[in-house]
Amino acid sequence: MQTVLVAVVILIITAFAANADPEECREAIRNYNSARAEVSDALRRYADCISNDRGHDDCSTEFSSVQSAQDEFESAVSEYESECP
Repeated sequence: MQTVLVAVVILIITAFAANADPEECREAIRNYNSARAEVSDALRRYADCISNDRGHDDCSTEFSSVQSAQDEFESAVSEYESECP
């Protein structure tokens, strides 16, 4: 019984991999690279704000940008994992 279950799981995984759309994968890679760059930019802006604020800016806007960029990055990673097996 366990051997049959393993065989079924392997067939399902193979079917998903065989049906992978190369264009969808390329789009997922573009989204991933864009999201990664946005995280880097947001972190740089946040670090600049903290370094230069002199106690007059709490940098909450910049930190919010970091959080949003991280959310987009998480989505891009998930998309990449599903589209590029």
